[in-house]
Amino acid sequence: MTQQEFNDLSKRYLEGKTTEEEENQLMDWFNTQPKQPNTNLSPTQKNGLEKRMWQQIHSQIQPESGRIFVRLAWLSGIAACLVLGFVWFSNIQSSENEKTAILPDREQVGIEVKNTAQLEQEVKLEDGTVVLLKQNSSIVYDKTFNQVKREVYLKGEAFFKVKRNVSKPFIVHTGDLITEVLGTSFRIKHYEKANTIEVAVTTGKVSVYAEKPNRPAERNGVIITTNQRVMFDVASKNIVPGIVEKPVPIAANEVIPPQLVFKETSLEQVLDALSKLYGIEFVIANPNAKDCRITADLNGLSMFTQLELVCKSIDATYEKRGTVVFINGDGC
Repeated sequence: MTQQEFNDLSKRYLEGKTTEEEENQLMDWFNTQPKQPNTNLSPTQKNGLEKRMWQQIHSQIQPESGRIFVRLAWLSGIAACLVLGFVWFSNIQSSENEKTAILPDREQVGIEVKNTAQLEQEVKLEDGTVVLLKQNSSIVYDKTFNQVKREVYLKGEAFFKVKRNVSKPFIVHTGDLITEVLGTSFRIKHYEKANTIEVAVTTGKVSVYAEKPNRPAERNGVIITTNQRVMFDVASKNIVPGIVEKPVPIAANEVIPPQLVFKETSLEQVLDALSKLYGIEFVIANPNAKDCRITADLNGLSMFTQLELVCKSIDATYEKRGTVVFINGDGC
């Protein structure tokens, strides 16, 4: 088997597209490889590692009979036996590659859950967190998840409803971007062909940052709250905060939601009501416009439609600057 043939077959195997004959071919190939790979493991460790790999693969990889399938995978995205086989096949000598391929004491093996359905699928994690996976999206998490830490790796798009736990932050790795929370709900969108990663918050606060490999003590990041989002440029590593496309009212403690009916109400008071409703800051650029009077019924409208009506009534405009909305006008 050539290197290219091995790579192609490995990729198809991980995607669940191999036939039984091809899987047997992989098994036969594996069994014919040298029994003494270039590692620092003792013979006992090597035998134990190989045994655990195959036991876990046979017990965890299931035929794709339903809409979601679960398989055991390395966090790097390659099945454990194939990574080890690739190291042997390529005769990798560098210590860096050896650490990536074989780290039996650091629990590199994880559980992958992938949604192959057209509809969003719900995944419940051990800590009580609920993940809603979009089509062709997947998460990978360690089998010791929630024992010491809560950490997952996302490919694609998912909505997270994180169970609050102040002693164990919930961390989502999306490419080079890291999202960290204690307990909240948010959506992450990331596709391999896209140049950006989006994190949008529904409730609570989220810390979003990109680590600097050469400066581990420094992190390029921001904290965003309800109705805010960040766009991360994969190429430049820039994080740009902003407002979500469709802000929703913050869940209030009041049984009766606030009524947005205004009669000869000052612009300042109207914006204060909207700020409390959506958790977004509004700034009146010209102080002369603060006392402009607004008469309007804004119930049942989206936030930006509400702003359009308010601004038109006083001959003003609004402008989004990051997570803040500025109202521009000459006044009344």
